[in-house]
Amino acid sequence: MLNTVFNYIDENFERFISDLKDICRIPSIAAQNIGIVEAVDKLKVMFENAGLNVRVLKVDKGNPLLYAEYKPRSYKKTLLFYNHYDVQPPDPLDLWVTPPFEPSIRDGKIFARGVADNKGNIIARLKAVESMLNVLDDLPISVKFVIEGEEEIGSPSLPSYVKSYGNMFSADAGIWEFGYRDVSGRPVITLGVRGIAYFEFRVKGPRVDVHSGEAAIIPNPAWRLIYFLNSLRSDDGRILIDGFYDDLKPIGKEDEDLLKSIPFNDEEIIKRLDIRGFVGGVRGFEALKAMLFNPTCNIDGLYSGYIGQGAKTIIPSYAMAKVDFRLPPGLTCQSLLEKLRRHMDKYGFNDIEVSLLSGYEAAKTDLKADIVEVSISSAREIYGLEPIVYPISSGSGPMYLFVNELKIPMVSVGVGYHESNNHSPNENIRLEDFKLGIKHIVKIIDMMGRM
Repeated sequence: MLNTVFNYIDENFERFISDLKDICRIPSIAAQNIGIVEAVDKLKVMFENAGLNVRVLKVDKGNPLLYAEYKPRSYKKTLLFYNHYDVQPPDPLDLWVTPPFEPSIRDGKIFARGVADNKGNIIARLKAVESMLNVLDDLPISVKFVIEGEEEIGSPSLPSYVKSYGNMFSADAGIWEFGYRDVSGRPVITLGVRGIAYFEFRVKGPRVDVHSGEAAIIPNPAWRLIYFLNSLRSDDGRILIDGFYDDLKPIGKEDEDLLKSIPFNDEEIIKRLDIRGFVGGVRGFEALKAMLFNPTCNIDGLYSGYIGQGAKTIIPSYAMAKVDFRLPPGLTCQSLLEKLRRHMDKYGFNDIEVSLLSGYEAAKTDLKADIVEVSISSAREIYGLEPIVYPISSGSGPMYLFVNELKIPMVSVGVGYHESNNHSPNENIRLEDFKLGIKHIVKIIDMMGRM
């Protein structure tokens, strides 16, 4: 029976690509508040045309959330899909081969901002459901889609949506937003994400920029900021805030075993990125473990004074840094903020203004959860390869709202690949992965219906 569905996907694949292009043409950039309404309107029509019931939900000051569901005549299980329709800004534009919001196909790939993160996965999941409904006239399970519009700016409104509509979002299992195939072509299944705390630090200097000839007596806020940042982390990556590691959960044996099964080519990474080595000199298995389970303190950006062409000799009036901390299970934003403030008081940095811009805790699905086995078994059949299972992602996302609060076990599978260039110029997915991703979701739905 599924072969008939797969044939339908093959026969209608050009139309599916056309729909993906249509949604990728909309520059739905949350950071700049453009294209939001247009993206929601387009998705609403697409989901309704596929046979789902759709509601556009709203909370105060937040971008709208698209909720869609299909309830069969008879079912035992419900599967929830989490996605986001907002995308990163496309800058720098001069590095794109073709315009970011004019989807183009070349070399078996489709290029557009948001095609991998996250619109390709939205459309793949929608087309899986649409294909089953058109061929089988029903689904063996109930499906729900939660598609928000603020993920790329930290999902500030999503907690309010979960608080207001959490009962509506209930499910037996869920599929998270992302997923990809590694360099060998094997599908990657991820069981969780790290938390994150994103800060902005500001140091005030003189009321206006001052001639640098007076640097012997006028304090420079850039130096002050450098001293502060240097107090947060040692050169080997260890975070120096007192008590920072107190609540960090140790890595369990199951996760250690999963890590040992993951292929990790450290030489290739070092060569590709043209770096001298990894932080702290770690290599091999220890580097992989550090990447996934070590907390981090990372400087995302620095600004102060004159950074234009040529010379301008000034003492700047202020300095600013944006810093993110990646938080493995056990560490929370609020606890970090409290410890950070004590650190600043202890070392005399309480003159520095600190703002927590966004953040959330880690989330992780148990390896024994049914959805994990279903995802692994279905991937084996669809891709003809043994999937790679990551216990957690090095990245972050608001998965905690679903896994920790709504108690929905979730995994990540999707249509990306190792060179999808998420958040970078020339973002893309391979057409083959898009088709296989649709079929993978079909197989997951089918297998859940047999449980």
